[in-house]
Amino acid sequence: MKENPYSKLVTVGIPFYSNTDIPNFLTAVTSIINQSVKPKVIHLIQDGPVGKEMANCIKQMRVSEPYITLIKLNKVGTAGALNSSIKRCSTKYYARMDADDISFNNRLEKQIKYLEENSEIDIIGSWAIEFEDERDKEKGFLKKLPVEYHELKEFFHYRNPLIHPTIVFRKSVFKHIGYYNEKYLSDQDLELWGRVFRNKVNITNLPEPLLYFRTNNMIRRRSSIPAIVRQVKARYSYNTWSVKLNILKIFMLLSRLTPYIIQKFLYKYLRK
Repeated sequence: MKENPYSKLVTVGIPFYSNTDIPNFLTAVTSIINQSVKPKVIHLIQDGPVGKEMANCIKQMRVSEPYITLIKLNKVGTAGALNSSIKRCSTKYYARMDADDISFNNRLEKQIKYLEENSEIDIIGSWAIEFEDERDKEKGFLKKLPVEYHELKEFFHYRNPLIHPTIVFRKSVFKHIGYYNEKYLSDQDLELWGRVFRNKVNITNLPEPLLYFRTNNMIRRRSSIPAIVRQVKARYSYNTWSVKLNILKIFMLLSRLTPYIIQKFLYKYLRK
């Protein structure tokens, strides 16, 4: 069989932790193993100690899939875990993946093909299907995001312009924007996008879903006071003179302080 011309151009990094759900983790990793374009390396990034069951699962995966590499770290947080993986990456592209989401089996092929054909683009994401219960993921909500650069810049001020686990980077882009800010224990992607726009790095989204994106507990995670403080810093790291966008930015940040039921309603309404 003729090898796909895009094979072995990408490294995929998947951080995981002591509280990572093992069945979800196995599903996530399997969705990368089964890609139509095989990654050269899968980095399983262990951020802190894990239990015996997880350790045994990883040991078995590494036996059956020798291109899986385990990176074991002391507890450093997501940003530090990703930086450790990126610095070990020797491929042209670096792809993000979370330990509880599910990539479509043609995700990497479509994104790498686009990057190979559009050399001016350094970072690419995609749309996703949001879900909570895996049994109903096919009925999940289709999350659409802008494609054009000027729309993505505007979006940044009040919503995240990219879905983090859908991202594929050109490895070379980190020389221009730096690595993830390890002071950000959450919202490290939002802080990175601020630097992306300040440095005029070209980004886009493929206008089709390439990931099932699990949203369980997402609203509560991003609504703690420390998370809100990080969001404020990230949002104001790249400013705008637009009155409309500044109002939207303030509204979105204040909405994080409202009760959970209101946030849930706003999220469902505003994402349409």
